[in-house]
Amino acid sequence: MFNQITIIGPGLLGTSLGMAIKAKGLAREINVWARRPEVREACRRTDWCDADHSEIHEAVKESDLIIVCTPVRHIKAVLAKIAKVASSGCLVTDVGSVKGAICQTADEVFTTSDATFVGSHPMAGSEKAGMDNASPDLFDERPCFVTSGKDISAESLELVSNFWKKLGMMVTVATPKEHDEIVAHLSHLPHAAASALCHLLASKSSAWKKLAGQGLRDTTRIASGNPRLWEEIFHLNREALLLALESFEDTCRLLREAIRTENDSGIQTWLNVGKEYRDTLNRRKDS
Repeated sequence: MFNQITIIGPGLLGTSLGMAIKAKGLAREINVWARRPEVREACRRTDWCDADHSEIHEAVKESDLIIVCTPVRHIKAVLAKIAKVASSGCLVTDVGSVKGAICQTADEVFTTSDATFVGSHPMAGSEKAGMDNASPDLFDERPCFVTSGKDISAESLELVSNFWKKLGMMVTVATPKEHDEIVAHLSHLPHAAASALCHLLASKSSAWKKLAGQGLRDTTRIASGNPRLWEEIFHLNREALLLALESFEDTCRLLREAIRTENDSGIQTWLNVGKEYRDTLNRRKDS
């Protein structure tokens, strides 16, 4: 158990974290920092938030663990502030879905800090955002990355990993580069593909929407995610995502060529590979 945990940015993930930490008894006290007064007021009305703050230095004072849950565009600036004021021995982590750029900033700003940064990425988001959609069960049996680095001790890595495990997550340790390559294919590319399909259909007759079946809704569900948030993610992970998009285009080209040449066995083989992969995916609530 941690004596005090501070959550920076109580959106969907931050609020879900607070609820889960409280439910599982992982901290004696949970502090929150939020920029907007109405968000702090909403936290004040919950049973999981013990104290809310408008200033980061007040929120993180005497905390054992600080979790940065702001949008990715703010994480680097927030880390720079935290590095100056975090208590000695404090662990700092985040929930950002891109690790290379964030961990590089952390390497720079925590060099002279008494705190230690260990990057995290709980893959437990949703196309729905905000406190109203939070749930203490959001992390159950979901994957979580914890990033290693040359200046991160085995003890710090283990403490952060165990924290996520106690929330019910399945932890994988990877370097920031490994993480970004994996999530470019497993998370960022699927969002781009779903959005691309909607982008194409948006150019067709609006009457087609009334004819859409459940298959289209299932396939494009994640395209409802916040465009501003995803633009930031695509930008920060652009190199890995560009490679993933190139591979995806090559795969589509194989299908297009098989259809063009009336290669029925080639089409079936292409479809079989996709079916076999989908059938072996871990079964989860959102599958």
